[in-house]
Amino acid sequence: MSSKEAANCEQLRKSFENREAIYIEKGALRARVSNIQADTHKHWVKAEVEEIFTPGLGAGLFHKRTWNEGSPRRWKISAGYLTTYSDYTWAMGYGGWYLFFATRVVEGVVDLAAQWANDLDAFARYSQVAHWLMDHDAYEQSKRLFPD
Repeated sequence: MSSKEAANCEQLRKSFENREAIYIEKGALRARVSNIQADTHKHWVKAEVEEIFTPGLGAGLFHKRTWNEGSPRRWKISAGYLTTYSDYTWAMGYGGWYLFFATRVVEGVVDLAAQWANDLDAFARYSQVAHWLMDHDAYEQSKRLFPD
């Protein structure tokens, strides 16, 4: 374990623990991330994610409820040695999920979702979120959590 890896993992935890984010993975949700844990020897990190109900959101693959209708979705995420992060983003690093923590991004996507017509297709919603993220420079230069 390098001290750089340990410092990166601690920074990730301090920056994102119990914070709201826009969660992207073939869909979009507003969520809270908690219980961030890392193993620097094995080069993996994991966390728990809980949906924050948001009118209009549930875009893409998240448009249908698969759990109890009255309960928020909860799941675990993990990533390996290609994990990346920045001041306001955290990504699996090889496809899969991406989290945006910047307040302006969370509020911007929530505002976007509030404007959608009820009959707007779930994948059209996801497409609009993806375009919004690109158009508003939500993607930041990131670095590897576990540098070589």
